[in-house]
Amino acid sequence: MTLLLLSFLAGALTVLAPCVLPILPVVIGRSVTQGSRNTPLIITLSLGISVFIFTLVLKASTALIFIPQDFWKYLSGGILIAFGIFTLFEILWVRIVGALHLREKANAQFSVGFKKKSIWGDVLMGGALGPVFSTCSPTYFVILATVLPESYTKGVVYILAYVLGLSLVLFGIATLGQRFMSRLEILANPRGWFKRIIAVLFILIGVAIVMGYDKKIETGILDAGFFDITKVEQKLLQKN
Repeated sequence: MTLLLLSFLAGALTVLAPCVLPILPVVIGRSVTQGSRNTPLIITLSLGISVFIFTLVLKASTALIFIPQDFWKYLSGGILIAFGIFTLFEILWVRIVGALHLREKANAQFSVGFKKKSIWGDVLMGGALGPVFSTCSPTYFVILATVLPESYTKGVVYILAYVLGLSLVLFGIATLGQRFMSRLEILANPRGWFKRIIAVLFILIGVAIVMGYDKKIETGILDAGFFDITKVEQKLLQKN
């Protein structure tokens, strides 16, 4: 098995690992609570692009070394918290825009990211997860530690394969979740209890990212030996 194929497989297997705990609920939650059929595609595509870019910028280079690491978790967590609050209290967003005395046209453009039919909310939410993305994939670390320093082109291709595997599996899960939930009456009410639960979940995940609890939970699960899908990758790496 070539490292390129293994990189793709590693990305797909990452979805089963504890390292994607902050990502999976956000992608699925956003997909099942939005009315647009394109939401799973847009949010996973945005996430994949964001993970790819920030892997190269933050982990494989020193381009943004002057920016504190805490900045990225505050940014990502803050965006998720904002989405959760404005979803939970839609009237709050209306009042904030009104307090800024924005004109109707500017109001519509400014708030479009939070509306059901807009793609920008999905793009922003998917992109927000890239800077704080972490993985326990040994293949991913091999690419960063050995392939990229020797051949930047090969390293970029392997990372792209990894992100593609991750995004495709997330897209499949999000699409299935959206189709399943669309048949249930609990989503009929845009202000129903299910969407409020998802909004609270966004807030909790955002707070966990800001406080660093997400990494502690992931480490605790791995140390306990639960869902250690990395053993599969390790065996494949040893064979190659």
